[in-house]
Amino acid sequence: MRSRTANWFICKIRYEKTMEDGLNKKVTETYVVDAVSFTEAEARIIEEMSAYISGEFEVIEIDRAVFKEIFFMDWAKKVLDNDAQKLNDAIKKKDKEAFKEWDNQSLEDKMQNTDTRWYKSKLQFITIDEKTEKEKRSNVYYLVEGCSLESARRNIDEVMGGTVIDYSIASVSETPIMDVFEYKVKSDK
Repeated sequence: MRSRTANWFICKIRYEKTMEDGLNKKVTETYVVDAVSFTEAEARIIEEMSAYISGEFEVIEIDRAVFKEIFFMDWAKKVLDNDAQKLNDAIKKKDKEAFKEWDNQSLEDKMQNTDTRWYKSKLQFITIDEKTEKEKRSNVYYLVEGCSLESARRNIDEVMGGTVIDYSIASVSETPIMDVFEYKVKSDK
């Protein structure tokens, strides 16, 4: 796990997407970009999405994110968590075909099929007021990558477990965010 603090913006784009049945449908998707201003956020999302969308698209909304920090999973953890989730689902359902499919899948296939989602988490940091000796809780929001709700909770504990801050997880909920684009320094090559 790694975390990154930045100015994050939530961007919604609308475009015509070809669905699995071959029909075109107007869709709205949500992405997160690292930027210093709304203008830069718009330019960054246009640049990033131009590589993925062949037709026209429009940026329909940009908002400042309530979170300042994002917890990213590394590839090995994604593969292991996603693999464990699929195995667990097959066992829960007592689905022999799903188990056989999981068992026959190569590591390369498992790496290709790492399905992660983004979860908004609300943590409460707990402090004690020395004068009144009362417990005070302050809310802080994070965006956490995970293969499942349980995976996101484990990822929060993994990152926060390395700190001396007392905290409790108040909520974790799945978001419609498709991807997060971090700022990358461009090389002059």
